[in-house]
Amino acid sequence: MFRLFKNWYHNHFSQPGTVEFALVLAVSFILVYFFMWLVGPLVVALCLAYVLDWAVCALITSCHLKRPTAAAVVMVLFIGVAALILILLVPQVIRQGAQFYNAMLALSQDAAISDLTLRGSDVDTYIATWLYSLIQMLPDPLPSMLSRDDLHAAAASLRTQIINYTANLMRTQLMPSVVNVFTYLMYLIIVPIFTFLMLRNKRQLQERFLTYILPNNQVLIKEFWPAISGQIAGYIRGKLLHIIIITCVNTLAFRVFSLNYAVLLGLGVGLSVVIPYVGAVIIAIPVILVAVLQFGFTSTLLWLLLVYLIIQLLDSNVLTPMLFSKAMNLDAFSILAAILIFGGLWGFWGVFFAIPLATFIKTLIVRWPSENHRKTTPSLGLNLSKSSTDNTKS
Repeated sequence: MFRLFKNWYHNHFSQPGTVEFALVLAVSFILVYFFMWLVGPLVVALCLAYVLDWAVCALITSCHLKRPTAAAVVMVLFIGVAALILILLVPQVIRQGAQFYNAMLALSQDAAISDLTLRGSDVDTYIATWLYSLIQMLPDPLPSMLSRDDLHAAAASLRTQIINYTANLMRTQLMPSVVNVFTYLMYLIIVPIFTFLMLRNKRQLQERFLTYILPNNQVLIKEFWPAISGQIAGYIRGKLLHIIIITCVNTLAFRVFSLNYAVLLGLGVGLSVVIPYVGAVIIAIPVILVAVLQFGFTSTLLWLLLVYLIIQLLDSNVLTPMLFSKAMNLDAFSILAAILIFGGLWGFWGVFFAIPLATFIKTLIVRWPSENHRKTTPSLGLNLSKSSTDNTKS
């Protein structure tokens, strides 16, 4: 056993700087895990800096401005757009969120709601009748095992559990976040300052960060950093653009059908893209529930669900491949495992960065300098640098 461990250690940590780099990664993970609540504004500012850096570079190239001036112009424009969104969008979301929460409470008590055509018991009756007619077509003894009342009770129980869970989620998770005015006030003040400083002093901050990680061996950092930085920047920009496009398209579709809570549901669908696969299933429940209760089992409901399904298919098969390069692609198992693990560790930010973190780990495993790689590829450093440059361009 000791010899096996010794051979593994020699194979993976014999190259210069690998032990120090592994210790840096371990310490960074421990610090982020225990102090994520403290570095929240820095994480938000870093995401915004990655998003806005392309605009700063564009101004520098096209208008021949210096980086401090370009960063100031971009930040002024960004703050103006953000303020406009806060004024126009946030009040509607809060108002529709309160209406949706009150509707969920009324539905849990089977009360009538003026904005909705059906009551909860009407949906239960329809589902029970449809299931009962389906069971009657099956061979004996299945039709005699379940009665219409049993199916109605099961449908009512399932509906009550879904509605209570949704209302409890809004009460315990969403509402405390919305009403935490002090936290948002701090973010509104500190985050733009941090973002501007990151954009203004990009090169100095990167050089300082890379120098402090491994001051005695910069070769390993220069091999990994371009690929990782390019992947993170591409993912953050693509994901935010993804959220905006999906939110606008779904909100417009819901408004065309005059669906209640269109802005709230459209925003929910847009935010659901943060969680691949799982988010689409979760957000589909309130969308279908509101559509069924408002339109009933009519042709309008079918057309709405058809449009919603088409948007989801176009998103997964056209928009997502266009926004994200192949370097960010992972298999479904790796994506779900990353969401489960990092989401459990860091909540929302763990879910948001699940894919780039999984890609980072994959990059470490594939490109970690080892004795076998050194024997098979003598020009390892050159290949890594070329691959990193290609990933950065992508």
